[in-house]
Amino acid sequence: MAKKRRRRRKKNHRVYALVTLVLAIAIIVIGFGLLFYVQKIEVSGNDYTENEVITESMQKDTLSFNSVYLLVKYRFLKHDTPKSLDSMKVSLKSPWTVKVTVKEKTIIGYLDEGSEYAYFDKDGKIVHKSTELRDGVPGIEGIDASSTKLYQKIKVKSNKLLQAILNVAVEVKNYNLKPDRIVYEDDGINLYFGDICVQLGTDITTEKMAQISPIIAKLEGKSGVLHLEHYENDSNVITFSEEEADESSEDDTTSEDDATLEDDTTSEDSLDDSYDTSDFQGTYYGE
Repeated sequence: MAKKRRRRRKKNHRVYALVTLVLAIAIIVIGFGLLFYVQKIEVSGNDYTENEVITESMQKDTLSFNSVYLLVKYRFLKHDTPKSLDSMKVSLKSPWTVKVTVKEKTIIGYLDEGSEYAYFDKDGKIVHKSTELRDGVPGIEGIDASSTKLYQKIKVKSNKLLQAILNVAVEVKNYNLKPDRIVYEDDGINLYFGDICVQLGTDITTEKMAQISPIIAKLEGKSGVLHLEHYENDSNVITFSEEEADESSEDDTTSEDDATLEDDTTSEDSLDDSYDTSDFQGTYYGE
């Protein structure tokens, strides 16, 4: 009988210990869940992607209410991100506040669709659509897009032409140029800076793009055509055809400043004093 009582007491102790352990684990789990229950998600780094799009993409999982789970998921596990983003970095500001720092895909141009603007990245994918026109983003004309669905590549008749436009738009971004429009016309690509048209031709090089900024700065307030289509091809000579203010003037209101001297045979004394050839690589002749 004594042995049976001892066995019964040991069994009761084991059950009690097990119940205590289960309750302790339950309390820890509940406490952990309550302490790290997501009450707020702070988003930074986004410009055109709305906060709601980012936060909703993070809260699709059944465990997304837990801040530690979100931290582990976005640091170590495979996860989806909104298609307008390049990356998402998640950290905890507090046990109940999740901080998200995002990097959006860079917009390099837009297509005017009449009712809205379709903005695209360097790969030609539409990453944003809006009725608002964004400052500093050039409009693209002359490519006849047949489809501009969100998060899909622009569909055009000539992929070669589209790639050429994309290359120019990327270079424009790299050189921090601010053209109003990038236009394919007359079998070449032109940049428009207010009343100045920069003709690039069909062969687009970084050397051509490097000439634009210092010359455009010298031409502020003027209107006309800056000829870069033959730069580095036939010669390193750059000319500017200025449109005269008087529309009744002869020669179609345009006077062209011809440049025929090469860089290695031309002294700066022969140039107009208002232009500094040290600012750019080619030989430029203004008025």
